[in-house]
Amino acid sequence: MNRRILGILWALLILHLTGHSMATAAEATRPVKALAGRYIIGISPFLDTSIKDEVYRRVVGFLLEDLPLSSSLGLYDAYNLHTISQMDIPDVPAFRTGKTRANQFAGQIQKLREFLAETHPGPDAATQHLAQAVRFPQFMDFVGENLITPDQRVTVIMLGSPLYLDAKEPGFSMVDGYFPSDGHLSASREQSVFGIKNRTEALKNVNIHFGYFGDPWVSEVHKEKITRFWSLHLQGQGAHLSTFCGDLATVFNAACVSPNTSQSRGQHYEIDPARSKIEMLRVTRDIGIADWITRDVLSNSQNTAPTTTIGKMKIGIRWQGQLDLDLYASPNERAETLFFDHPRSPEGYYYKDHRSSPEREYEFIEFTSAVDVRKVEAQINLYEGAAPQGASGEVRIEFAGRIYSGRFSIPASRGNEGRSGSHQGEFWTRINILELLKLDDARISRGD
Repeated sequence: MNRRILGILWALLILHLTGHSMATAAEATRPVKALAGRYIIGISPFLDTSIKDEVYRRVVGFLLEDLPLSSSLGLYDAYNLHTISQMDIPDVPAFRTGKTRANQFAGQIQKLREFLAETHPGPDAATQHLAQAVRFPQFMDFVGENLITPDQRVTVIMLGSPLYLDAKEPGFSMVDGYFPSDGHLSASREQSVFGIKNRTEALKNVNIHFGYFGDPWVSEVHKEKITRFWSLHLQGQGAHLSTFCGDLATVFNAACVSPNTSQSRGQHYEIDPARSKIEMLRVTRDIGIADWITRDVLSNSQNTAPTTTIGKMKIGIRWQGQLDLDLYASPNERAETLFFDHPRSPEGYYYKDHRSSPEREYEFIEFTSAVDVRKVEAQINLYEGAAPQGASGEVRIEFAGRIYSGRFSIPASRGNEGRSGSHQGEFWTRINILELLKLDDARISRGD
């Protein structure tokens, strides 16, 4: 949206208010819809041009028509944590009218118009598209540390993507179906950007209305996982996620209602204490993407060796019981190792089942770029759980259009939380990829 369009919108709004919002005696005394207090709107600096005009109209309409007397409104860049403008509405009858507010706050509204008209470049280190991005945890920290006072009710409206994406912290990204485990919620902020340890009242009595745009979800499961996580993240700090949807009218209408009477989210969430590991899990749009490892019977279990040693590969493990096993793999010794704490790399990604089945778990690593199977390294760790007889399960590899299967075992009787070193060998086992692929020494030496 360019400056000319924004100027036209502003002019039309002023004309509308001048022509139709001149207060009659009845209008001057009509009850306001919202409660007095502090209102905060966080806006992504990376909004798509097609939605900026609606954001502008909603925010300005909220200021001129909906905010009560004796309240304040602050507008903020919710990614860079910068102030756009601030307005205080005095307890003066004249300020019940939109015309008075439009005249009084023309300068502050101009700053919003300029913010939306500007093209905001992403950080120099950005490697991912930051469309609609906000840094929600950091912005709420900013609110808690700077904008909360004991004598005011605080209402926050967030306008941006519900999927966390920070160019400086790509490992915590929620795009592509990723979501944080509950372990993040018990962590400190030093351990995780989502950590809320010792922050039980950091956002006490704050109500949040989150408005996003379009359909950012990989699937309905992804949406539910993110909704649940943000609800718990805020709940653990004394706040409440009152609204979470893609309709701005609903978001702004809800923000005008007392938090005591507004429609509360019906689903009650609780942290799962069994999921204490700090990791990013993943759901996928394609339900069949994990079929190669979830199916119980392999149609080609008598596979011969592949005719090539170069190609894309998936390697996964599956097991039963209340154990937490982790797969580590890298395409070669110089490449990044994929595992639960580093789920994405230039060569591929790590995926872990999030206990969708009470009887079997699985995880796999997919190399989306071609790899040389002779150079791939993979290991399995018994991270957590009691295994008096040791841990065991199945390894599967999908390569060159075929699926290969084998067994693995780890002698340790308990997990070691991923520690490595000369005295940790019993907690780990190496996957012999060439043996699983039935590649003999002669074929390997020829480079077939």
